[in-house]
Amino acid sequence: MPVSHQIAQWTKATKGLSKCLNKLNTSTLLMARRFIYVGPNKGKRAKLGRELKYAIVGGTLLISYSYMPGHLSADTVKGISQFSTSHVLANAKAKKASESQSNVISLLTEAEVNRRLHSMEQSYLVNRGSGIVRYDVSQLPSNVPIEDTHVEQIITVPSEDAQSTDDLYFFGIFDGHAGPYTSAKLETDLVPYVARQLGLVYSKQTELLTSDAIDNAIVEGFVQLDNELVYNALGTFLSAPSRETLLEALPAASGSCALLALYDSKNSALKIALAGDSRALVGRLEDGNKWTVESLSLDQTGERDSEVERIKAEHPNEPDCIRNGRLLGSLQPSRAFGDCRFKVASINGNKIADLPEHLQLHFRKEPKNLLTPPYLTARPEITTAHVGPTTKFMVMASDGLFELLSNEEIAGLVVKWMEAYPVKDGRSTLKPSTKGKLPPVTDISPDKESLRPQYKYESPDKTESEYLLEDANVSTHLIRNALSAGGDKRYVSSLISIPSPKSRNYRDDLTVTVVFFGDEKETASDQIILNHAATTPAKPRL
Repeated sequence: MPVSHQIAQWTKATKGLSKCLNKLNTSTLLMARRFIYVGPNKGKRAKLGRELKYAIVGGTLLISYSYMPGHLSADTVKGISQFSTSHVLANAKAKKASESQSNVISLLTEAEVNRRLHSMEQSYLVNRGSGIVRYDVSQLPSNVPIEDTHVEQIITVPSEDAQSTDDLYFFGIFDGHAGPYTSAKLETDLVPYVARQLGLVYSKQTELLTSDAIDNAIVEGFVQLDNELVYNALGTFLSAPSRETLLEALPAASGSCALLALYDSKNSALKIALAGDSRALVGRLEDGNKWTVESLSLDQTGERDSEVERIKAEHPNEPDCIRNGRLLGSLQPSRAFGDCRFKVASINGNKIADLPEHLQLHFRKEPKNLLTPPYLTARPEITTAHVGPTTKFMVMASDGLFELLSNEEIAGLVVKWMEAYPVKDGRSTLKPSTKGKLPPVTDISPDKESLRPQYKYESPDKTESEYLLEDANVSTHLIRNALSAGGDKRYVSSLISIPSPKSRNYRDDLTVTVVFFGDEKETASDQIILNHAATTPAKPRL
């Protein structure tokens, strides 16, 4: 029987439970869901059924989850041996009970769900009259600790008349993997490395301050930092292993994608530098009523044709340099910081395999077919766009958001939020569009085929609304809706209730930054103010 039919039958059989729970003043629960991935091949949809079950045990609402096998073969059944020995049966029962308990968790209350959604949100109002009026940031961990980090920083540059300054705004999102060490290093060091290179450019003659010169400075900052992580810090550790040198080498052992935006208030130029598979979008309002969205970055993965061609050209006669859409059949992003196992086999003749076993534990095994490293680079691709009067906002996020929402949905959700919440006091909200529906948004990205399609959670009993609207922080608003399967609160509750590490089967770490553009030079006060209404105060340290 197809998995989708199994889910449908199970959903029908459990409607009575749903009614009982409602009578107990328990929120309506999601009984089943389909998890659909739209693959790169047009017209093909691969379906994977999963099961979410609910029960009330001792007055506590519990949720259990498991993968549903498509079938159980006769050979498998025949291969099961039956034993009558009492102690074997007892051990089997104990093991089964333990495994069952590991797949059962408490379903969080609505208040607990909201606390988790709001626990890592920040919002700032910018009163510098430099083209940016507000930015919101929010995160929702799936890994413990979260492997994503972010950075927001402003650097002032003296203008030509020496009476004023121009602002360089940096917004960064760093999506880590195999540990938090690389992304943590990028949070503290990437902007300084890039700023140092930009300083060399700005110190020269004005006529040399070209767009290409700035691009080259950004690239040099990325490359220099990655070289420091992989070749210098790791090389020092391999030649002189110790606790101190190990701590410096850990950012080379794990890895991280890097998305960095640079906005120059002097010429309203927005540059997006990407090494990895995060993404940056801009939303524009054309002709007063037509919304468009454009991706200013292209996902760099082993599924993107141009990245595959580049890597194969660098490693001729190596058919396995890209396998199953992954670098050496292992890593999905085709550009990233750290990940030393894809970049070096040895440094000055020293190998990780030569370290004592207790030190090797901090490093992952060398991938198969590592013949001619490096296969991975942190060299970014850079896109430049002009921020004009029609440019209203920018969304930057780790790939966890784009796995669940399309570009059009993300832009539409921001527009819906802007209809309900003023970006700043004194700035009127947009006129409401169709109630319950996201506004139409046209994706004008130049190479949409190179963007990975999103996964889809689809509710079997679709609610009327396409979205939820209850967060003062727009980044939290996007995260909540990414988990809602089109406005269904039950999905949000279920997906947030699943604990780490099992939550990684259902969602990734989520990090979102939204920047609002606008011209407020008349009211500028050179201040950046914490927006308390959309910020959760940090917990006091004990």
